[in-house]
Amino acid sequence: MAHQDHNTRYVEKRTAGGAGWFIAGGLIVALIIGGLLYTNGYFTNEEDVSIELKVPGLPN
Repeated sequence: MAHQDHNTRYVEKRTAGGAGWFIAGGLIVALIIGGLLYTNGYFTNEEDVSIELKVPGLPN
């Protein structure tokens, strides 16, 4: 009868597949872009519009 000399080892790796790092990277990029837009004044409404009509013949 044959004698088996090899032992079988099973190694279990516990990895998440990288989806969490992908989401975290996307959030960091979004925060950087949002911060740059905020510091450059993209989200402010400081556009002053002044319309002045001068119609002849009307009292001031």
